[in-house]
This record gives sequence, structure tokens and C-alpha cells, in this order.
Amino acid sequence: MILGAAGLLKGYKATSHWCCRQALAGFGAIPTDERVVRDRNRITGAGVTAGLDFGLMMVAEMRDKVYAECAQIMGEYDPHPPFNAGSMKTAPDDVKKAMIELVADFSKKAEQLAAQSHMNS
Repeated sequence: MILGAAGLLKGYKATSHWCCRQALAGFGAIPTDERVVRDRNRITGAGVTAGLDFGLMMVAEMRDKVYAECAQIMGEYDPHPPFNAGSMKTAPDDVKKAMIELVADFSKKAEQLAAQSHMNS
């Protein structure tokens, strides 16, 4: 959202948290539902745990893959979530409905910010 608001995502594929991902289109980006998206010289990440994936990818790019894998094992990043509700693709319908209601205001504000940005450019 920050890169979009700064005008840095026009024509780029990008991702963000699911509740505001579609707002990226209002900034001229091409929203995708991947956890980490690299498009040319822009890298974006989705939700909280995707930030760990994003960080490991950055370490691999800035240093190398082995060093990133060392960071992964040092942090014991080996997720085994207790529920299969980690994305809108896998969450049960009642969980999706509850979350959509919980983040409705945030999603709406993200869309408004994107619309404002679009009008100002």
C-alpha cells in the first residue's frame, strides 16, 4: 500500500494482505494473491507470515540462498499451523465471513486511499 501510494507500483504485479489486496489496482498495480511477488525491481509481500518468506527471499538476494536457508533454520521457521485457515483459499466459510466483517472498515479505507491516489495522479 505504501509503494502504491507513493506511485511506485503502476504497471507492476504486487501483493498485499488479502483484505486490501484489491486496493492495489487503484494505484495502478496488478494485484496477485501470491505470498511474495517480485516484478522487475519491486518486491511486495502479503500478510504477516508472508513477511517471513519475504525476508528470507531478500536475504537470499542480498547474500545467497545458503545464507538465507541458514537464517531459516536458525529461526526454526518450519510452519505447521494447527488449522488450515491461513488463507482465504483454505479457511472455512464461517471463518472467512467473520474476518470479512472484522476488517470491513480497514478494507474500505484502503480502497478510499487508492481512489484518492488515482484521482491525484
